[in-house]
Amino acid sequence: MDQTKKQIAVIGGGIMGVALAYKLAQQGMQVDVYERGDNLGGLAGYMLYDGVRMDRFYHTILSSDTMMQSLMEESGVENKRHFTATKQGFYDNGKLYDFNTPLDFMMFPPLNLIQRFRLGLQVIYAQFESDWRKMDSVPVEKWLLKVSGRGAYNKVWKPLLRAKFDTTAESVPATYIWSRLKRMMGTRSGVTSKEMMCYLENGYYTLIEGLAQKCEALGVKFHLKAPIEEIVIENGRATGIKLAGTVLPYDAVISTLASPILGGIIPQASQSFRDLLAKQQYLGVMCPLVILKKQLVPYYVVNITDESIPFTAVVETTNLIDPQYVKDYHIVYLPKYLAPDSPIANWSDEQVKTEWMKYFHQMFPDFKDSDIAAFIVQRAKFVEPIRPMNTLNEIPTIQTPVDRLYMGNTVMIYPDLGNGESVTRFAMKVVDQLVADARNWQTEKPAPVQKVVT
Repeated sequence: MDQTKKQIAVIGGGIMGVALAYKLAQQGMQVDVYERGDNLGGLAGYMLYDGVRMDRFYHTILSSDTMMQSLMEESGVENKRHFTATKQGFYDNGKLYDFNTPLDFMMFPPLNLIQRFRLGLQVIYAQFESDWRKMDSVPVEKWLLKVSGRGAYNKVWKPLLRAKFDTTAESVPATYIWSRLKRMMGTRSGVTSKEMMCYLENGYYTLIEGLAQKCEALGVKFHLKAPIEEIVIENGRATGIKLAGTVLPYDAVISTLASPILGGIIPQASQSFRDLLAKQQYLGVMCPLVILKKQLVPYYVVNITDESIPFTAVVETTNLIDPQYVKDYHIVYLPKYLAPDSPIANWSDEQVKTEWMKYFHQMFPDFKDSDIAAFIVQRAKFVEPIRPMNTLNEIPTIQTPVDRLYMGNTVMIYPDLGNGESVTRFAMKVVDQLVADARNWQTEKPAPVQKVVT
């Protein structure tokens, strides 16, 4: 390491960790990134099928995501970026309906005329609501019923809440739907209200790969298959990390790990801080990836109102991604977000396939098994943070109670959503905080590497 530079360890090689490394290296710091997996990416990682790189989970990049668009250009992958106008639908009582333009709102058959009007009014109302802190103490159901009414709530909003929050939907504040409406309406253009999304050839990982190459040119080192055993804390200050029994010294450590995982590798931190991290809750996800030989529906996403169906949406990403980039396969995700105590999380892949396909054929009776190339179950435990009402004081801060230990993860970006845009924007806040603090650090060389006898 260049001893004249501040030496920073970043734990976690997802989109936030790579973005942090890139921006810190631009500030002249020496950065090492430690990732326990075989590849960078985290939730934005990929899988290979028939020689094609496919996203493990689906990701939305909007035309209004200025940070993501900027990172694509800086990383040199903008030539692999494509914009597309997508469509969404609703599945209700065995039928599919368009749900895209104001005209679709006004003609949506499951709702009567007054319910349609109130639904449209809710979307408009959200654009003029700016005090998200006030909404943090309002249950999402109460906020939606105030404008939308019971009919639109039961047919539209309740299924969407079930899809995203499983059984925890009743405890979340109004900010969650408000944030989604603000984000999605930012992509609408002109009187046609077409929603513009973009995708990258070879998947979301293309951006991470491009950023990683820029990082390496700036001197960043990536360490894969490198699970951190402990963040070393001495006299209230993070002084390094412990990896494979060896203590590696650093001027500062940044964790991008989920909060409960971070709490498990800082035994020398205060009990109160570790308790705070442990109480942060997340939804997990069960997300089968169905690889088809032909198109299923014309929609990017189909929202499902039928609560008996275990998966809560049908996301056909090849209505966004040109199938030519995935060997003309058609890729469909059938997600189910899971509360921490959901028994579905323990189902075997075979049980998931049996249950999911039973309802898949119920929705699409004309689709043949011979049109399915593969059914691959993807899972993740820490996906969507659960922020109960009136708990803003429980959100961890970037500079932790441990000196020179910083953190950035999705529980901290509230009320923004856990998408690539919000995550990378928050990474910039972490960089700004650390760079400002580093000006006041004493000039001192890290201690030599110590071999720990275990």
